[in-house]
Amino acid sequence: MAESLIQVRELSKRFGVRGRAYQALDSVSFDLRQGEVLGLVGESGSGKTTIIRCLVGLEKQSSGSISYLGKNLGQVSASERRRYRRDVQMIFQDPYSSLDPRMTVRQILEEPMLVAGGFSARERHDRILDLLHMVGLEEDHLHRYPRHFSGGQRQRISIVRALVVGPRVLLCDEPVSALDVSVQAQVLNLIKDMQKELDLTVLFVAHDLAVVKYLCTRVIVLNSGRIVEEGPVARVYGAPQDAYTRQLLEAVPIPDPAVERERRARRLEGTVRR
Repeated sequence: MAESLIQVRELSKRFGVRGRAYQALDSVSFDLRQGEVLGLVGESGSGKTTIIRCLVGLEKQSSGSISYLGKNLGQVSASERRRYRRDVQMIFQDPYSSLDPRMTVRQILEEPMLVAGGFSARERHDRILDLLHMVGLEEDHLHRYPRHFSGGQRQRISIVRALVVGPRVLLCDEPVSALDVSVQAQVLNLIKDMQKELDLTVLFVAHDLAVVKYLCTRVIVLNSGRIVEEGPVARVYGAPQDAYTRQLLEAVPIPDPAVERERRARRLEGTVRR
């Protein structure tokens, strides 16, 4: 079995909303293994994004632990935490709001390398150019601002920003949901190609089960902050064990209109009989 890079154990998160406690995560445990693409699926409010935000430190868990390479992040030294922040990078859902509109593309891409340290000016320039070409952008794009790009191009810039420091793990928080359908496939193919070429480990959050089936090797299904099903994509999609998973799969539209009409008719017939 592949090495476990990130270990999440009994992770819980509570938010206070208008004087009431809201349980966003309830004792969630899983491993993210070297080289895999793990999908987190579930409807809005199921806790997917909260897990990602806890992993990168944007939220502090109420209880439970997150470990990297076997070391609890709550107990590591400052240098080990810096290594984790360099090794684990994130692509946000909205490529426009996640890019500073006052900075040029060059400034946006150089910033994480300057923060991480250890890169000379020539190394920064060469690495940025290599990654830009890999995602289909050119050197003259470096002098422009985020407003000059389409949504798909901005997300490509976000992908480069996440990769410039050479991470091992990429956390993707619904990175194609804010894009036009025509652009989504391009970005998904790009993430898939980069994962293989750079030997990345990916945690991919999505509410679109078709996207997860295409991209991921293993899937975790979340419902109300709890894991209700976990396993290889082929098994979970082919023979789901939990009723909630079956409901999610039933909601995925089928491209063939005739097949979709037949499925809806069967569903309606079953409802009438009940």
